[in-house]
Amino acid sequence: MSFDPGLQAGDVVTNQQLCEIFKCGNSGGMRRTRRFNTLVIISDHTKGIYSDQWINKILYYTGMGKTGDQVLNGNQNITLYESNINGVSVYLFEVYVEREYTYRGRVKLAKEPYQTNQADVNGVMRKVWMFPMKLEQDNASIECNVDEKLVDRLAELTDEEINRIEYVHTPKPKEKGSPIVRNDIKIYPRSDKTAINALAYAGFVCEINSSHPTFIRRNSRKNYVEPHHLIPMRYSEEFDYSLDVEENIVSLCSNCHNQLHYGRDYEVLLERLYNERKDLLERVKLHVTLERLKDMYK
Repeated sequence: MSFDPGLQAGDVVTNQQLCEIFKCGNSGGMRRTRRFNTLVIISDHTKGIYSDQWINKILYYTGMGKTGDQVLNGNQNITLYESNINGVSVYLFEVYVEREYTYRGRVKLAKEPYQTNQADVNGVMRKVWMFPMKLEQDNASIECNVDEKLVDRLAELTDEEINRIEYVHTPKPKEKGSPIVRNDIKIYPRSDKTAINALAYAGFVCEINSSHPTFIRRNSRKNYVEPHHLIPMRYSEEFDYSLDVEENIVSLCSNCHNQLHYGRDYEVLLERLYNERKDLLERVKLHVTLERLKDMYK
């Protein structure tokens, strides 16, 4: 299992905090810790020594060595060069403001490293190693984490809290809220009220089959079911209106929910839900074909 630094993408720490978390040295752009089998790489945009840049969600990161031709052996360049096969977990921080280290997340090599020419600290041209790095956590995994947090929040609601929600809904298109941007990925917010509203309309039973086994919630007397956005929220940019509406949220038992995400024959469940919901989706101006929906789940 890889090391968990206890940070979220976008968190800002000091150099001292970074060192305390990773038990690493306090200087240099590559910091290895054998205790955790980690390598911290720091892209410092304030110093102008290296020409690191993001292109199409890939960070072209310059290797170690401030003067002369950079080499692979005898430093951490070889660790990063072999990081896809040597078991070392790589963590990226960026610096845009002096002494502020912004955590981006775990990264891995997206392409083969290569050599190019750059000026060193003295302005002398030399060969450097470039490492094309991409974030391990992509759009789908970030969205999955957000969905899981929504499920967790709803599971903690009590009957009193659920009953305080007014189940009043007029089917109409809903404007999209402002997205949160994480690692250049737009995450559209989910409303707890809208989700619990959808579960309540379904009677807190599985919409694939109301007799599917479930259990009573720990904090309430309602059945435990999970909200699922039929059109995944990560495709919000394809639509003019919000996907976080009751018409797009189905109530599922844990088994059906996981089958849609991870199981075989998920297309059967998907087609059934689509046929039951397509008219409601049209009413809130969410136009999607079954073929496109299936592509989203692939």
